[in-house]
Amino acid sequence: MPPLRRLSLFLTLILLAACGKPEPSQKAELVVSVRPLALIAEEIVGDAMPLRVLIQSGDPHHYAPSVSDRAALERAQLVVWMGPQLESVLAKQLALIPAERQLQLLGADGYEFQGATGSDPHLWLRPRNAAVVAAQLAARLAELQPHKAELYRERARDFSRSMANLQKVLDRALWAYRDVPIVVTHDAYGHFFGSAGVATRALSDTGKGGHGARALLQLQGSGDGCLFGEMPENDRDRQMAENLGLRYVALDPLADRLPQGASYRDLVEQLLAQARSCLAEIPDSAADD
Repeated sequence: MPPLRRLSLFLTLILLAACGKPEPSQKAELVVSVRPLALIAEEIVGDAMPLRVLIQSGDPHHYAPSVSDRAALERAQLVVWMGPQLESVLAKQLALIPAERQLQLLGADGYEFQGATGSDPHLWLRPRNAAVVAAQLAARLAELQPHKAELYRERARDFSRSMANLQKVLDRALWAYRDVPIVVTHDAYGHFFGSAGVATRALSDTGKGGHGARALLQLQGSGDGCLFGEMPENDRDRQMAENLGLRYVALDPLADRLPQGASYRDLVEQLLAQARSCLAEIPDSAADD
């Protein structure tokens, strides 16, 4: 064989070998639907794997994944979401993802619902429920990554102890306001207030529709209290509070206003500070201290 022919064949073989060489595998990614779940997940995974949040802002009920989000879902080692009760549109895309690569949190045992509607999916608003979420995540990750199983379990145990203490702090802080009239635009807030024995009266049971006339009539003359809406603050809820003779504050259950690098504890403390900015304005005669 002529030298030039041999050289050409040699170079061709090198190129074929290079093309056939597998690319370094992409690091396993954990994908979560909403930021509060990411705050909990970070407590378990730390920097052990990349974390992607799908729904950066807006209503999870109506979120539809973009092209890049769909690609992330397809390559994720695990997708963590609440369930179709919250991410109803996203559920259609997740129907295409194998069940073993999903962790659907709703329907699991161990959640508390005192003072909350049992069908409301915003379970993360109660620290003890956040601990249940963390335990589920740690268990699933231990199955997927056995070499890190004990690390995940240990972090879940530490987080559970921390959440038990945080729940006590939250309940003590809210207990003094258990007799203050509290009206909410979304039943989700029952998860936040209910453990302390603070009752909430919802304008609607979904937070998506209008406020029923019967509910408004029942709330007229409730007394000096607070109406808690959702971010962003809006004139409709503000006007509603005025009509009911209530003070108005918007809460941030989806952690939209939390800075980068914040923790789940920061979310709970921010919600408490937002709530107390209204509750602390109620005269002592209206609250049983």
